[in-house]
Amino acid sequence: MKKVLVLATLLWTMTVLGCAGNGLKFSAFGPGDVTDLNAADSVAMLKNGKDILILDVRSEKEMKSKHDFLIGATMIPERELAGRLSEIAAYKEKKVLLACPCGLRSRRAAELLVRNGFEHVYNIAAPGIPGLVDVPGAPVERR
Repeated sequence: MKKVLVLATLLWTMTVLGCAGNGLKFSAFGPGDVTDLNAADSVAMLKNGKDILILDVRSEKEMKSKHDFLIGATMIPERELAGRLSEIAAYKEKKVLLACPCGLRSRRAAELLVRNGFEHVYNIAAPGIPGLVDVPGAPVERR
């Protein structure tokens, strides 16, 4: 029982820390790494950039039930992304900004893109899409 409690505590801690995005650039993959951005930096990138793919990796169920949507985002659930890379292949050398409700699935999806040759990959870190709502000029629509 004690081992189960320790394991559960460790998993919970990893999840909480994983949702604590801090804008740092991680270097697990070398060139073409994923850059985690906070909400304000994500909005600034979208305002100042052109030809950026916004990729929302929430599940179909979440997309139907959540109220905050990124205007202009392409919706591909994280679980389907590996099989649908051909749909976004035109962005391999362009900026791709990934989003989800917490920043964890979008981070995993971003790492998948890097492993598949995408060069300019950004993740909206915790708190993900909900964090964009309070940023002036954010391309978020409430439904």
